[in-house]
Amino acid sequence: MDDAILYLSDEQRLEAFERNWSRLEGSTPLRLDPDALRSCVQLLPRVEPGAASEPHAKLTDLLLCRLRDERQESEYLYRLAEACSSNESFALLIFKTVISSGESGRDGRTVSPEQQILRIAAFLTFLKCSYWLPPDSHHVLEPGLVELLSTFVGIEGLHEPALDALSALLSLLSRRPHEPLYSIVDQSLWTSFKALGTARFGTKSSKLFKVWFQWISQAATDGLDPEGVYEELYWDRVRTGLLTGFADQRKYCLGIVRASLLAAQSDINTPTMRMQVDRRDVYVKAYDRYFVLYETIVLDRYANQIEACLAELSALFGSQSVVTASMATTLLSSGLDPQVQEGIRKVIGNWYFGFMSGSQSPLSKDSESLTEHTDFLIRGFLPWATQGSLFTSTLKASRTDTKCGHGAALVQLIARFIVSKYSDEAYRGELLALVLHFVLDAGGKMFQMSTLYLLEGLIKGYDVANQNGGPTRLTQRAIEVILGVSRTPGLPEIASDLYKIYCKRLCDFADLDLGLSSIPGYIALNNKVEELSRIDEISKSQATAVSTDSDLASLSTFLQTLQDTKHTSIQGSAYATACDQLVAYLDKADLASITSDELHTTLDAMWEEADRREFNRSVAVHLPTLLFHPTCIQICLREHVDNSEDGSGNGLEALLTKAVETLQQLSEGRSYILTSFATSLCRAAFSHPAVIEVLPYEDVILRFLNHPPAAKAEFLFEVAAADKLQHYITHRSYASYYGQREWHAYAAWIDLLNRFPEEQKHLAKRIFDRLLEPWAGQKGSIPVISKWKDVFQLQAMLILTEYCVSEADADAYLDKFMHALTVEQWPRYRFVLEWAITRIYFHYPSKADRILKDLAHLDENSPIHIASLMKLAVLTAPFLDSEDFALTLITQLIPFSASQKVHIRHEAHLSFPMIFELAEKKGWTNITSNPGFSVLNTHIRQTEKFKTPAWSIRTLRIDAVADLTLTEIFQGQYLYIESPEPERVAHDDFVALAHGSKSTTLPPARISLGNPRTQTKVPVNPKPAEFTLDEDGVKSNFYQTKSGFDFNSLLPAAGAPHLQDKQPASVILVASLIDNPTNLGGLSRISESFGLETLYINDIKKTAHKDFKATSVTSEKHLPIKELKEANVPVFLIGMKRKGYKVVGIEQTDRSGILGDDAAGGSKDVGTLPKRCVLVLGAEKSGITPEVLSVIDRCVEIRTVGMTRSLNVQTAGGIAVYEWWREWAGKA
Repeated sequence: MDDAILYLSDEQRLEAFERNWSRLEGSTPLRLDPDALRSCVQLLPRVEPGAASEPHAKLTDLLLCRLRDERQESEYLYRLAEACSSNESFALLIFKTVISSGESGRDGRTVSPEQQILRIAAFLTFLKCSYWLPPDSHHVLEPGLVELLSTFVGIEGLHEPALDALSALLSLLSRRPHEPLYSIVDQSLWTSFKALGTARFGTKSSKLFKVWFQWISQAATDGLDPEGVYEELYWDRVRTGLLTGFADQRKYCLGIVRASLLAAQSDINTPTMRMQVDRRDVYVKAYDRYFVLYETIVLDRYANQIEACLAELSALFGSQSVVTASMATTLLSSGLDPQVQEGIRKVIGNWYFGFMSGSQSPLSKDSESLTEHTDFLIRGFLPWATQGSLFTSTLKASRTDTKCGHGAALVQLIARFIVSKYSDEAYRGELLALVLHFVLDAGGKMFQMSTLYLLEGLIKGYDVANQNGGPTRLTQRAIEVILGVSRTPGLPEIASDLYKIYCKRLCDFADLDLGLSSIPGYIALNNKVEELSRIDEISKSQATAVSTDSDLASLSTFLQTLQDTKHTSIQGSAYATACDQLVAYLDKADLASITSDELHTTLDAMWEEADRREFNRSVAVHLPTLLFHPTCIQICLREHVDNSEDGSGNGLEALLTKAVETLQQLSEGRSYILTSFATSLCRAAFSHPAVIEVLPYEDVILRFLNHPPAAKAEFLFEVAAADKLQHYITHRSYASYYGQREWHAYAAWIDLLNRFPEEQKHLAKRIFDRLLEPWAGQKGSIPVISKWKDVFQLQAMLILTEYCVSEADADAYLDKFMHALTVEQWPRYRFVLEWAITRIYFHYPSKADRILKDLAHLDENSPIHIASLMKLAVLTAPFLDSEDFALTLITQLIPFSASQKVHIRHEAHLSFPMIFELAEKKGWTNITSNPGFSVLNTHIRQTEKFKTPAWSIRTLRIDAVADLTLTEIFQGQYLYIESPEPERVAHDDFVALAHGSKSTTLPPARISLGNPRTQTKVPVNPKPAEFTLDEDGVKSNFYQTKSGFDFNSLLPAAGAPHLQDKQPASVILVASLIDNPTNLGGLSRISESFGLETLYINDIKKTAHKDFKATSVTSEKHLPIKELKEANVPVFLIGMKRKGYKVVGIEQTDRSGILGDDAAGGSKDVGTLPKRCVLVLGAEKSGITPEVLSVIDRCVEIRTVGMTRSLNVQTAGGIAVYEWWREWAGKA
């Protein structure tokens, strides 16, 4: 029709215009007919560009009227703009009119402000759609256009439409580089942005930053020198976008930074950004690295990649870097944002600790860097660094000290800031105030123990500054803040005392001229510290009627005092004194002078008081010593016998039973009760063994062994605080608050098992059986790690094996232990099980033939079992002293040494030389004179693995007889390799226990204590290579990045709305013949990664399958996946061929071309892929069906050179799609 209009006369054009005008006027009230509009526009009378006729005016009025009355969708407006642009004169008229209407805001009618906003928004939306037209369309592009559209930015109701219009305009300008349009892009956009409030640049400002990025990119292209890049506000707004935005917004901000550096024509010198124009390449190169690091850390967030790029991060942000501290801390703050995964934040935070303490620390760069990093420390770093999980996860307790790795790093960091190169007295006072105000502003919501480390860091920094001669005089304002912090409540006892010491220590840095006593709160703090410094004299704090004579005359006197004082004599701090007096009385009292009723009443009163006080520390540590005193136990046993005879109840026994059960439960959460509780019960058991059967010892011991208690992380902070408090006040140790550590309880219970009274051995055997039962009862495939298992159970069973296994039941126990060993997978558990089994053979050597019989009858389908039998035989052979046993064993080892099973072969290689060496020591010539044995022995000993020290539990060797000591059981090498076990008890604990039990007659020990041995160091992997610097920064190893976006990809798509979201590759992938969800998921990932139009599969429900998701990695969320049943594939392909697509099958046929080969040979098809292409993949086994092959245009196959003729369907699909891109990239 367009060509026909050219041949119409003016009269015919007018007549045709009127007919289409009537059709246009007859359109629905809200929507013009775009086809009718196009016809009218093309039939307008011919006029000069810029002039207008009456039809021009009539058509313009109609269009404006319809535009301003209702908002329309973009696709419709695009078609209207397309119609308008078909006539140059009308396009200039309508677009200028729309622009002027938006500018003036008047159209001759009186309207409300709300209506006016709606109409301007409609005009802006129409302009946006008009700018989507191809660059060669008739556009109105005049100076001042950007300024005009920018005036609407920030106005409620017009902000978003104005940004959309600006984005479309700038996109149009970027596609018309050949025209001299430099005057269109001007400074006005930044002028408008500068007037906006900070809130406009917050989290949901992606569109604003997109327009900003387009504008500065076009400015750089056009040669405009943007004035904003020399202003701090410009860069502060970019920082806001980087800190608060989502991924798209942050990408735009990075693009703004790069384009701004390229656009600037003079030096930039602001706190946030600096650049010397004559060294632009160096700055751009450094910031390109910055962008990659930002992408890796903040956008991609793959932990392994972040760890790999830390060296680059150190070099780029170091003291010699051109990247400003402000931009560096922007990246770090973004990486530590609470919305980032904790694992990523931990990597960045821990890196910062090390980075700031290194030689390249930016704190030594200049004062501005110090200021920026100080701001980051308070605002960005401390909110992360004071999280409780970071402290508890790095808390390491040993026998000598308890330290928190994270806390120590925080102390070093704070101190490093205080003593940095550019710090002075004013800065130190400011930093102290900032840190303490951070604590106060948290209002108790931060992890309270973190405050101790912050205070310690401040003290350490001030101490170092003072030693270096720097002034450290704190002002009255600083002292007032310190005193405010000192009143923070809620800390445990030792931590609270240390807190006061720290606050007082900081006050010691006050200006000498200050009158500290006049500052509110100082005297109270000073008095508290002085009180802590005095050695406690508890008797002074007792204001009660416990007799002034520390010796208690009788229980009746004690009970009378209780009655007279209404129990105040055992309340408060007097409780501990009362316990001590009662214990002293029981130590020397005549048993006949104590009545059971008085004793029961006394103990019951003490128990009720402890219960009333919820068994807090001040009572719980004293109570067990009193309740389970040997005298109390003796009276309990006496009444137990008496009551058994007459059938009456025993109040004292019931009380002590309740105390045992309650205190054990409490001790599992309060480790400071453990030692007092355990040592008191064990002392009672040794003094009066019969009590083991009266009180619930069996259940207590089993509970302890099955659930070994340990100090909770929260309590370990108390232990750590005690170590630090003792540094200031020597008598304020852990023991002065809580008594002995928990490992003394372990020593007590193990010592009881090792010395179990002979007359109660049957009870020990019950404990042994109950421990062994779950291990022997395991069936089938069991998990490697189970919550109910613990090596402590096996260690206890190893001890009990020494006296709980008789010859009569040895076979039954061997069966149980062997079953447990057969199913067990964890090497450490297997090690102790093998040790226990060997000890049974040691006691009953006639049973050892079982080992050789089992070795002879087992096949190699049980490699771990066979390896264990070989190890048992090697452990048993030395004490059997049997040449026949050794000869049979070494003969069996020969075929095992050549086994295809790694476990069997390795164990045989370790065992053979050991048996041969034993034969040499014993002079067993039947072995040593055998040339075959000798040759194999020499060969194995020359292998590298035999010479290498033991690095795993499986290769660790012991002497089952000589090594059986308590020290070796609980401190042996096997506990420290392959996931070390916590050291629960040690040699020194048993020594201390023995020293404290000298006054008690003890049964003989079944297992000797032994002496500790030096542990062999386990080989560790070497550290990765360090990075090396080049002249521009860092030359590090390559590290991965995942997203790989480029700044050009951030520019918005152009064209009609329905084309803007179109996938970049004109390829459709048909996978309807494939059933495997794993392969379909991989094809989804490939299709989305390469921008294919659509993926067709047989059943859309497969996208929800776990195997699909395992390989798709969420690609299905970003790719059109449609269902196409296998039976419908031929019809679908025929339909696509009608639409202009070529259908290509990836299949090996007699006519298949070689993929990528552009020449057909003989009967072979061409191997290149067409531009508009439907790729068809065949089933995993049968390929493409004949029905589908019959409608395919041609087939291609992938050239291979190996013996395997086919590829996995995922791999084939990926290769084919990549080949399409290789052919059509840039042409699609």
